[in-house]
Amino acid sequence: MRHYECVCSQCGIRRQLAFRAEPFPEIGDVFLFACASCGEETEHTRVLTKKAAAELRRRQQEEALRDSIMKQCAEHNFRCRFLHQSVIITTDLSDWCFDYHESRITLYHESTIKINFATGNYAKSHVQFANRKITPPDVIEYIAKHDARKTKVYSL
Repeated sequence: MRHYECVCSQCGIRRQLAFRAEPFPEIGDVFLFACASCGEETEHTRVLTKKAAAELRRRQQEEALRDSIMKQCAEHNFRCRFLHQSVIITTDLSDWCFDYHESRITLYHESTIKINFATGNYAKSHVQFANRKITPPDVIEYIAKHDARKTKVYSL
């Protein structure tokens, strides 16, 4: 259940309205709701509050961050997809994954050899570096340099 501040278009009274199921109204959306003051179903509009403005800013920042990651990946001919708070980057040689929201990033890399020799267990990936203070653009550049070195080694 979500509560949003809305205004009745007929009487102009603002109040918190409870919405039980999706789709929840966006800021500025107009919908019918039974107004307690008017005594009938009238048009209501979800209004912009400080909390709603902060939510909107967070959404825009997230979208800008994702766009910048996708743009940089495209520049290197990498493919990327987002899963929860992580980005999975696929290059011609391997897959990479990291949480792009953290200030200290742990980068996971697809293992070339799929066995952990210490345990003998299957190992799809390993930690390339852990808890490093690095930005997402720097991580993507690191991946590009890593793949360039691997390509050079494989072409010899």
